[in-house]
Amino acid sequence: MRKTKKALVVLPLVAMTLLSACGDDDGGSTADTTATADTTATADTTAAATEETTAPADTTAAAASDPSKGDIPEGGTEVTIAGDVTTWSGKKVGIANLAPVPGAERWSKPLQACIEKNGGTVDYQDVGGDPTKLPALLEGWASAKVDAVFNIGIDMTGQESLIAAFTEAKTPVVTWGAGNPEGVVSLDANQEEDGRIIGRYLVEKLGSGQVILVNANNPALQSREKGLKEVLDAAGIELVVVGEALGFSAESAQKSVEAALQANPDAKAVVGGFGSLGVGAAAAVTAAGSSAIVVSMNGDPEEYAAIREGGAFVATVADGHEFGGEAACQIAADMIAGNAAPGTAGKQILATSVLVTADNVPAEGASEATPRKFYQLP
Repeated sequence: MRKTKKALVVLPLVAMTLLSACGDDDGGSTADTTATADTTATADTTAAATEETTAPADTTAAAASDPSKGDIPEGGTEVTIAGDVTTWSGKKVGIANLAPVPGAERWSKPLQACIEKNGGTVDYQDVGGDPTKLPALLEGWASAKVDAVFNIGIDMTGQESLIAAFTEAKTPVVTWGAGNPEGVVSLDANQEEDGRIIGRYLVEKLGSGQVILVNANNPALQSREKGLKEVLDAAGIELVVVGEALGFSAESAQKSVEAALQANPDAKAVVGGFGSLGVGAAAAVTAAGSSAIVVSMNGDPEEYAAIREGGAFVATVADGHEFGGEAACQIAADMIAGNAAPGTAGKQILATSVLVTADNVPAEGASEATPRKFYQLP
């Protein structure tokens, strides 16, 4: 085990929110969000006086944004999502889903429901974690002349020619956590900021010590790791990274963390790169009789259940997958109607996230309901 450098084999894989996840290493999700915006107010010398006096300037400083509570990070520009979903009546679309796991289906299922509720037909294809199945799906949908294509978590790298064909046919391609190649509308959580959010939580709780991260090889998870490491390094907290390149299951995470705890028995916390890894980490901590706390990132039902149990698992960062799926439904409908995609072309549209602890964990069967905002970074 090497410290601060992951012992993972680098293999091409899907961008999973699964997982997140889903995200990528594109500038949209990894842009530096620590830069402070210019807040120097310029006096308005053109305003007309009213009734013998000029209204005094508002000197009240705007409250600092808190990304852990669903705020847009400093430097972000809000993007308005709109679209008449009745446009889906009589339309056919293809949805490529990474795997039958909560992190993917929390985006694809609300999207599917939105389209079908409004009269559309969905060809829903789950690749079972195998990204090599994506090209054939895209080729089939291009031949079938579907009206829109959606992809949750399957890396779009290498699909440029097919994307260009869809663009030529005016077929929207909308993704979540699948990279940001030219020609797609890329939605995602700000994965790097998610890492910062959970990192700040750990710094507040621990102050010092050693933290273990169990992770896998995936663009979203690498971005989360980058944000986490940035915060922990600044606080002088050591980060030990473990895991298998394709180790996306709770069982794989448990095995990796059990070994890590034997080598690092004084670790104060274990971080799961996404939900299932956090659940596996919690099982390892419990089995080892460790006092380490466990945190994760994603906001999947299994994470909420673990928090409600009151054991080692104490917090997660909830990405807005459900809101992202609904946004994708609106965006593509608006594009089919002849309108441009929202925001600045070529930049990812990011959803805000929320830190979830025992204080605000959703009830069983519920998702984290804080309304998400969408934004782009410079």
